[in-house]
This record gives sequence, C-alpha cells and structure tokens, in this order.
Amino acid sequence: MNRRMEIERKVRDHFHADAERFDSIYRANKGLFSKFIDDFWRGVVQQRLELNIQKLRPLQNKRILDVGCGSGRFCHAFVKEGANYVLGVDFAPAMIDIAIALAKEAGINDRCEFRIGAFPEVVKEEDRPFDASTANGFFDYIAEPVPIIVKMREMTRGKMIMSFPKAIEWRVPIRRARFWSKGTPLFLYRENQVKAILDAAGVTNYEWITLDRDYLIVVEV
Repeated sequence: MNRRMEIERKVRDHFHADAERFDSIYRANKGLFSKFIDDFWRGVVQQRLELNIQKLRPLQNKRILDVGCGSGRFCHAFVKEGANYVLGVDFAPAMIDIAIALAKEAGINDRCEFRIGAFPEVVKEEDRPFDASTANGFFDYIAEPVPIIVKMREMTRGKMIMSFPKAIEWRVPIRRARFWSKGTPLFLYRENQVKAILDAAGVTNYEWITLDRDYLIVVEV
C-alpha cells in the first residue's frame, strides 16, 4: 500500500468512527458544556461555513463541488442559498450517510449528490465543470495538496475556497496530541508553506483570510 492510500485509509477510518460527534458541531440542540467546547475549540468550523456562503454569493443556479464534504453541512447550505446542484465527496462512509439523511430530512436531496471515495477519482468527466469548488477542513489530512488543487482548478470555472490549518497556534499541541493518540495523520502549515503550495499549483489570484486557527484562501479561477 502506497503512502497516499495508507493516509486515506487512516483518515477514512477516523472520520467514519467520529462522524456523529463531528456533525454535532453544527447542531443547536446540545448541552451547555458541549456547546461551550464546540464554540471554544471548534468554532472555526461554523465560521468557515458562514464565510464560504458570503464569498460564493449569489449561489442561485450554480453547480458546486465540495471536496471533503464530511456530513454535508456546507452542501446543504449552498443548496438552501439557491445552488442548483451540489456534489459532495468524502472518504468516510458514515459521513456520507449523515449527509444523505440530512438532505432528505430537509427536502433538498434532489439537488444534493454525495459520493464515497477519494478526490479526484470519484468525480466523473460528465460532472464538470463546476461554477465553484470548496475544500474546507480537508487539507489538514492530505500529504500532497498540490495535485488536489490543480485538479480542483481544472474542474472549476469560478471561485475556489480552501482552508489550511495553522502550524503556529495555541491549540496546536493539544490537537497534535489528540490525533497522534488515534494514529490519524495531521498536516499543519505555516503561512510561507501555504503560499508555496499555491504557487506550485499555479494559483496566483487569491484573497488571503486569517480565520481563527485557519488560513482561508478564496481563489478567482
């Protein structure tokens, strides 16, 4: 098994097992302690969602690709904002199960499609092009981001939004220890490393946003 496949397996297994807890970050109906923990430690997840919607508006009639979609919360929000079609892809089967169930519950499953698998292989030629593509909380678990970004650019004719977690941030030691204890790969970045990655992927026209523990990159393709 090559390095990429081994990393994908470990990430898939981690998020498959952790899917329910991860999705609870977005839920309003939870105890005060859980809400405090999610807001204090993982508040960036909700901030990313709000900023993605803001930067992609107007979404009416657009086709959106969400790489590493998790439980589909971004996909659902894009559709509710008017997107005509959203494709979400993720390694973890349990994440996709939640995404599909929530889309059906919200009555938007006719405009959301979810697939289990690795990007870009899981995206078909006939799916392209997309008006926008996103990858939030995804490059945290990818050893080689440049080929992924290149493929996203090839499939996108509008904006791309990507997040990269900071390597220097007060929560980093705790996060590193938690993922190390579970045997899950974690990749964190300094600002110069992200800029070198973007340059290697041919990305030059972008907005740089420092968002809590992340760098958020909004690209004009």
